[in-house]
Amino acid sequence: MGEVVSEVHIPAQEGRGIYLQRGQHLEIIALEGKQVGDLICWNRDDPSEYMSPAHTVSCNASIRLGVGKQIFTNMRNPIFSIVQDDVALHDIVVPCCDLQRYERDFGKPDHRHCLGNLVQARDLLREKFDLRGEQAWNVFMHNRIEADGKVVTDPAAHPPGSKIVLKAEMNLVALLSACPQDLTPCNAFNPTPMKMIVRS
Repeated sequence: MGEVVSEVHIPAQEGRGIYLQRGQHLEIIALEGKQVGDLICWNRDDPSEYMSPAHTVSCNASIRLGVGKQIFTNMRNPIFSIVQDDVALHDIVVPCCDLQRYERDFGKPDHRHCLGNLVQARDLLREKFDLRGEQAWNVFMHNRIEADGKVVTDPAAHPPGSKIVLKAEMNLVALLSACPQDLTPCNAFNPTPMKMIVRS
Protein backbone atom coordinates (compact mmCIF):
# COMPACT_ATOMS: atom_id res chain seq x y z
CA MET A 1 0.00 0.00 0.00
CA GLY A 2 1.18 3.57 -0.68
CA GLU A 3 2.31 6.34 1.59
CA VAL A 4 -0.09 8.01 4.01
CA VAL A 5 -1.53 11.19 2.49
CA SER A 6 -3.90 12.09 5.34
CA GLU A 7 -5.66 10.49 8.26
CA VAL A 8 -8.38 11.38 10.72
CA HIS A 9 -9.36 9.91 14.07
CA ILE A 10 -13.11 9.62 14.63
CA PRO A 11 -13.95 9.75 18.36
CA ALA A 12 -16.53 7.28 19.62
CA GLN A 13 -20.07 8.39 18.73
CA GLU A 14 -18.88 11.26 16.49
CA GLY A 15 -18.33 11.96 12.80
CA ARG A 16 -15.40 13.21 10.72
CA GLY A 17 -14.60 13.70 7.04
CA ILE A 18 -11.67 13.35 4.65
CA TYR A 19 -10.82 14.05 0.98
CA LEU A 20 -9.56 11.59 -1.64
CA GLN A 21 -8.22 11.88 -5.14
CA ARG A 22 -9.06 9.30 -7.80
CA GLY A 23 -6.78 6.27 -7.46
CA GLN A 24 -6.05 6.82 -3.78
CA HIS A 25 -7.00 4.23 -1.19
CA LEU A 26 -9.24 4.81 1.82
CA GLU A 27 -8.74 2.62 4.88
CA ILE A 28 -11.60 2.48 7.37
CA ILE A 29 -10.43 0.93 10.64
CA ALA A 30 -12.37 -0.28 13.68
CA LEU A 31 -9.63 0.55 16.18
CA GLU A 32 -11.03 -1.46 19.09
CA GLY A 33 -13.12 -3.86 17.01
CA LYS A 34 -16.86 -4.55 17.07
CA GLN A 35 -17.62 -1.09 15.69
CA VAL A 36 -19.77 -0.01 12.74
CA GLY A 37 -19.12 3.06 10.61
CA ASP A 38 -21.76 4.83 8.53
CA LEU A 39 -20.17 6.15 5.34
CA ILE A 40 -21.46 8.84 2.95
CA CYS A 41 -19.46 10.09 -0.07
CA TRP A 42 -19.75 12.64 -2.89
CA ASN A 43 -18.07 13.30 -6.20
CA ARG A 44 -16.05 16.46 -5.46
CA ASP A 45 -16.24 17.52 -9.11
CA ASP A 46 -20.02 17.18 -9.29
CA PRO A 47 -21.86 17.23 -5.93
CA SER A 48 -25.07 16.05 -7.62
CA GLU A 49 -23.38 12.63 -7.84
CA TYR A 50 -23.04 10.65 -4.60
CA MET A 51 -22.58 7.12 -3.32
CA SER A 52 -25.89 5.25 -3.49
CA PRO A 53 -26.49 1.99 -1.61
CA ALA A 54 -29.68 1.37 -3.61
CA HIS A 55 -27.90 1.75 -6.96
CA THR A 56 -25.07 -0.43 -5.65
CA VAL A 57 -27.52 -3.22 -4.92
CA SER A 58 -29.01 -2.81 -8.40
CA CYS A 59 -25.67 -2.68 -10.24
CA ASN A 60 -24.26 -5.69 -8.38
CA ALA A 61 -27.60 -7.55 -8.34
CA SER A 62 -26.68 -8.41 -4.75
CA ILE A 63 -26.78 -7.06 -1.20
CA ARG A 64 -23.43 -8.73 -0.47
CA LEU A 65 -20.16 -6.80 -0.63
CA GLY A 66 -16.57 -7.98 -0.52
CA VAL A 67 -13.20 -7.88 -2.27
CA GLY A 68 -13.60 -7.30 -6.01
CA LYS A 69 -17.03 -5.68 -5.69
CA GLN A 70 -17.66 -2.04 -6.56
CA ILE A 71 -19.78 0.62 -4.88
CA PHE A 72 -21.83 2.80 -7.25
CA THR A 73 -23.26 6.30 -7.38
CA ASN A 74 -26.78 7.52 -8.07
CA MET A 75 -25.61 7.87 -11.69
CA ARG A 76 -24.50 4.21 -11.74
CA ASN A 77 -20.80 5.04 -11.97
CA PRO A 78 -18.31 3.18 -9.76
CA ILE A 79 -17.21 5.34 -6.83
CA PHE A 80 -15.15 2.71 -4.93
CA SER A 81 -13.61 -0.68 -5.59
CA ILE A 82 -13.09 -2.95 -2.58
CA VAL A 83 -9.46 -4.11 -2.50
CA GLN A 84 -9.24 -5.51 1.05
CA ASP A 85 -11.95 -6.49 3.51
CA ASP A 86 -11.14 -8.03 6.88
CA VAL A 87 -14.77 -8.30 7.95
CA ALA A 88 -16.83 -9.04 4.79
CA LEU A 89 -20.04 -8.28 6.68
CA HIS A 90 -21.77 -5.01 5.84
CA ASP A 91 -25.28 -3.61 5.56
CA ILE A 92 -26.26 -1.74 2.43
CA VAL A 93 -30.05 -1.88 2.87
CA VAL A 94 -30.92 -0.09 6.12
CA PRO A 95 -30.59 3.74 6.28
CA CYS A 96 -28.46 5.22 9.03
CA CYS A 97 -30.06 5.97 12.36
CA ASP A 98 -31.54 9.41 12.93
CA LEU A 99 -33.33 11.40 15.61
CA GLN A 100 -36.69 9.95 14.63
CA ARG A 101 -35.43 6.34 14.86
CA TYR A 102 -34.24 6.76 18.45
CA GLU A 103 -37.46 8.53 19.42
CA ARG A 104 -39.76 6.03 17.66
CA ASP A 105 -38.00 2.76 18.50
CA PHE A 106 -36.29 3.50 21.82
CA GLY A 107 -38.08 6.50 23.34
CA LYS A 108 -34.81 8.44 23.43
CA PRO A 109 -35.23 11.67 21.43
CA ASP A 110 -31.90 13.11 22.57
CA HIS A 111 -29.66 10.15 21.68
CA ARG A 112 -26.71 10.76 19.35
CA HIS A 113 -27.30 9.32 15.88
CA CYS A 114 -25.33 8.67 12.71
CA LEU A 115 -27.16 11.22 10.59
CA GLY A 116 -26.29 13.91 13.12
CA ASN A 117 -22.69 12.69 13.22
CA LEU A 118 -22.48 12.92 9.43
CA VAL A 119 -23.82 16.47 9.54
CA GLN A 120 -21.11 17.18 12.14
CA ALA A 121 -18.47 15.73 9.78
CA ARG A 122 -19.77 17.75 6.83
CA ASP A 123 -19.83 20.96 8.83
CA LEU A 124 -16.28 20.44 10.14
CA LEU A 125 -15.16 20.28 6.49
CA ARG A 126 -17.29 23.37 5.75
CA GLU A 127 -19.07 21.55 2.94
CA LYS A 128 -22.66 22.30 1.93
CA PHE A 129 -24.05 19.00 0.65
CA ASP A 130 -27.52 17.89 1.68
CA LEU A 131 -27.52 14.67 3.72
CA ARG A 132 -30.08 11.88 3.82
CA GLY A 133 -29.89 8.70 5.84
CA GLU A 134 -30.52 6.42 2.87
CA GLN A 135 -27.24 7.58 1.31
CA ALA A 136 -25.21 5.80 4.00
CA TRP A 137 -23.42 2.47 3.74
CA ASN A 138 -23.24 0.71 7.14
CA VAL A 139 -19.66 -0.58 7.00
CA PHE A 140 -18.99 -3.66 9.22
CA MET A 141 -22.65 -3.89 10.30
CA HIS A 142 -23.63 -7.52 10.95
CA ASN A 143 -27.16 -7.41 9.54
CA ARG A 144 -28.76 -10.40 7.86
CA ILE A 145 -32.07 -10.96 6.12
CA GLU A 146 -33.96 -14.06 7.16
CA ALA A 147 -36.07 -16.23 4.88
CA ASP A 148 -39.23 -14.38 5.90
CA GLY A 149 -37.63 -11.04 5.02
CA LYS A 150 -36.95 -9.95 8.60
CA VAL A 151 -33.77 -7.91 9.10
CA VAL A 152 -31.77 -9.11 12.11
CA THR A 153 -28.77 -7.33 13.66
CA ASP A 154 -26.29 -9.87 14.97
CA PRO A 155 -23.69 -9.00 17.62
CA ALA A 156 -20.61 -7.38 16.14
CA ALA A 157 -17.64 -9.76 16.29
CA HIS A 158 -14.75 -8.28 14.28
CA PRO A 159 -11.49 -7.86 16.21
CA PRO A 160 -9.49 -4.68 16.95
CA GLY A 161 -7.77 -3.22 13.90
CA SER A 162 -10.23 -4.72 11.41
CA LYS A 163 -10.34 -2.66 8.24
CA ILE A 164 -11.67 -2.31 4.75
CA VAL A 165 -9.62 -0.72 1.98
CA LEU A 166 -11.43 1.10 -0.83
CA LYS A 167 -9.92 2.43 -4.04
CA ALA A 168 -11.44 5.79 -5.04
CA GLU A 169 -12.71 5.76 -8.61
CA MET A 170 -13.25 9.54 -8.62
CA ASN A 171 -12.29 12.59 -6.56
CA LEU A 172 -14.27 12.34 -3.35
CA VAL A 173 -15.28 13.78 -0.04
CA ALA A 174 -15.97 10.99 2.45
CA LEU A 175 -17.82 11.35 5.75
CA LEU A 176 -17.81 8.64 8.43
CA SER A 177 -19.83 8.29 11.61
CA ALA A 178 -18.47 6.06 14.37
CA CYS A 179 -21.95 4.70 15.04
CA PRO A 180 -23.27 5.67 18.50
CA GLN A 181 -25.78 2.81 18.75
CA ASP A 182 -25.56 1.29 22.24
CA LEU A 183 -29.09 -0.12 22.50
CA THR A 184 -28.69 -3.04 20.04
CA PRO A 185 -25.82 -5.51 19.36
CA CYS A 186 -24.75 -3.30 16.42
CA ASN A 187 -21.54 -2.19 18.21
CA ALA A 188 -21.62 -4.86 20.91
CA PHE A 189 -23.46 -2.27 23.07
CA ASN A 190 -20.21 -0.27 23.40
CA PRO A 191 -19.45 2.39 20.73
CA THR A 192 -15.73 2.93 20.16
CA PRO A 193 -13.52 5.15 17.94
CA MET A 194 -12.54 4.59 14.32
CA LYS A 195 -9.94 5.93 11.92
CA MET A 196 -9.78 6.83 8.23
CA ILE A 197 -6.44 6.80 6.40
CA VAL A 198 -5.88 7.94 2.81
CA ARG A 199 -2.91 6.40 1.02
CA SER A 200 -1.41 7.18 -2.37
